[in-house]
Parts: sequence; C-alpha cells; structure tokens
Amino acid sequence: MISWDGGGVNSEWNEPANWNPNTIPSTADTARIAGDTAMITGAIVPPVQATEIGFGLASGGLVIAGDVNPAGLNVVSNVTVAGGGSLKLGGGGPADSQLNAGSLVTAGNVNVLQRGTIQLVGPFTQSAGTVALGDATLNAAAVATESGLFDATGSITGDVTIGNGDALTATLSPGVGIGDLAINGDLQFMSDGRLELQFTSNSRGDAFDTIAVSGTATLGGTLDLSVIGSGLPTPGVSYPLLTAEKLIGDFDDITGAGVGPGSWVPDFNVTNGLNVSYSVLRGDMNADDSVDEDDVELFARALRDEDSYHFDIYLNGFVAEAFMADMDLDGSNTFADIPLFLDAVTQSGGSAAAALAQIASVLSAVPEPPSALLICGMLGLAFFPAIKQQRSRGRRR
Repeated sequence: MISWDGGGVNSEWNEPANWNPNTIPSTADTARIAGDTAMITGAIVPPVQATEIGFGLASGGLVIAGDVNPAGLNVVSNVTVAGGGSLKLGGGGPADSQLNAGSLVTAGNVNVLQRGTIQLVGPFTQSAGTVALGDATLNAAAVATESGLFDATGSITGDVTIGNGDALTATLSPGVGIGDLAINGDLQFMSDGRLELQFTSNSRGDAFDTIAVSGTATLGGTLDLSVIGSGLPTPGVSYPLLTAEKLIGDFDDITGAGVGPGSWVPDFNVTNGLNVSYSVLRGDMNADDSVDEDDVELFARALRDEDSYHFDIYLNGFVAEAFMADMDLDGSNTFADIPLFLDAVTQSGGSAAAALAQIASVLSAVPEPPSALLICGMLGLAFFPAIKQQRSRGRRR
C-alpha cells in the first residue's frame, strides 16, 4: 500500500514526496488517496495495481486532466471511489484524459468531461453517489447503477442496467440540460430504476433529452417527464425520447404527465422505441385531436377511478392522462364534467344519448345494484337537458 500524504511541492501524482513512503506507486502497489486531492496533469503516470480514492468516510480526490499533452492512469485491477471520494477526468486543455482499469466501483462522485474516457475491461458499478458524463466516453463490459444518479451525455459501450430491485432509487438522466446519450449495447430499467427526461422550448424550437440504444431497451420502474426547462410543447408533435432496436415491457409508473393545460401522451413502439406527443384538448382521451364517440369509454373510466385509469390504461400508452376528463377545469373529475363532454361529442357529430348510455354503463359496472340504479337516475336527471338540446338542434335542421 502506498498512501498519499501530499507532502510534495505540488499536488502531482508524479511527485515522490506526495506519497508515503516517498516513492511513486507501481504495478506492485495499491495507491490510496485520502484527505487530499491528487493531480495527473498532462502526463501518463506509471501503472499501478489498484487505486482507492477516499477511504471509509474520509474524502479524497483524483483529477486526470490533459493539457497540451494527454493525461492518463493505467490500473491493473480495480479502482474504488468511496462515498467521500471524487474522480474527475477531462475538461482541461485540448489533449485527452483517460483512465484504463480492470473495473471501477463508486459510491462517491465521478465526473467525466469532454475529452475524458474511462476504459474498463470489466464492469463499472455505481452503488451510490453521482456519476456525470458530459459529452464523454465510458467503455465497460457492463454498466450498473444500483443507486444514485447517473447523469450522462456522450457515449457508453456496454450493457447498462439502472436499478437492482432493492428499492433504492437509481436514476438515469441525459445531462443537466438537454442532452443526448448513445448506448452501444442493451438498456434495462429494474423496478427501482428511474428515467428522467427533460423538455424545453425556446426561440430555436422544441427539444427533449434523447437516448439511442443499439440493442434492446427493457422498460420498468418510473418514467419522469416532470422536468420542464422552459416553454410548452407543441400539440400534436411527436417527440422521440428513446430509440432502440427492440422495446420490451412497460414502465411501472409515469410521473409529470401534466404540462401546462395539457397531457403528455406516451407512444410505445416495439420496433422504434418511446415517443411522446402533447394533447391540450379536454375530453380528447385518445389524443386524436377530436372529442368523439371513440373517447367515451376512456372518459368514463377516468371519471370512475383516476388511479385505475392511470395504472391500467395510461401506462400502456397512446392515451392522455385521466385529468383530461376534467372538462370544467375545476381540478377534479366529477359528474359536472359530463354535460360539457356530451356537448363536445355532439359537436363532432356523435350521439349524446348513446354516449350517455355508455358512460352510465361504465360508471355502474362496479357499484352494487342499488348504487348503480342511483347513478343511472342521477345521470338521467342531470343530463337530460344535453340530450334534449341535441334533439332540438336536429329539429331545426
């Protein structure tokens, strides 16, 4: 074990006096950095057996930064970043910064900037903390985020797994702002995985985070669409979020469906990936830009039980969220929304009487018979004027 003590005239790895004993680590040694930050600037340092950055609760940092010359470290076996540790690559001068190792395990912070590369023979494993790739490169046999935030733009080579089923949330997000991530491999979200995608709209147009997967994307966990940088989406435009050779499964939940006055409408395509569009027309539950008889059952299901609608219908895609049945914009789905919905159906050429009968059928499907009769009676008394109005219109033609 060769430990960093920072006793040299600078903070460079290649300064022997920074190590205890006063010698630069070699392939026979584990290099431990705790309580201070070591620098590798514009130099390729001698290879080491293993590297520990931080130790236990102690902090420790390593910065690998190219300047006019490349910077790099070769580690025969494992790099460990403890909870209080930090590893930073890239962001220096025009030359590259690279870490080569057998594997890397982090519970701390790993920050790889432009011109930064982590090249591993084995796996990259994140058990906690934050990993940030900023237009950088990570190549590994596999990439696993068991917990914490994996905030990545650039490219990853290797199969990527987000979460491990232990209920400690693991989040994948393509960068702090709008970003693009390319994965050369498969992508899988476990039940405790989270995909956070951001939208923004400005004078240059609309933009969404995107992820391109060369292999299979397996969905699970939560899709979070709540992060809005600025502006509102354009209704009816399809935004590609995740492309893959093949799409499998569904998300267990989708949050952030409501944006301004409208709803995100997810579109899951097994041969194309995940897209979303934006719908603002209240009552247009199937998001086809018309409130008509095709929306009636969806409207009634949203009226009957918003939670059931969300989990049983919305998560399957191709429909707007349940709150789009709130026709009178009072913040809740109630019987008071039905006259406005029936009127919209009538305006599109549909039958208010047929729509009302279908709504009554859906609403009375769950309660006991006496309650069902009460519901039907209330509907008939409350919405007879809407049907009468439709008939009056027919006589005036």
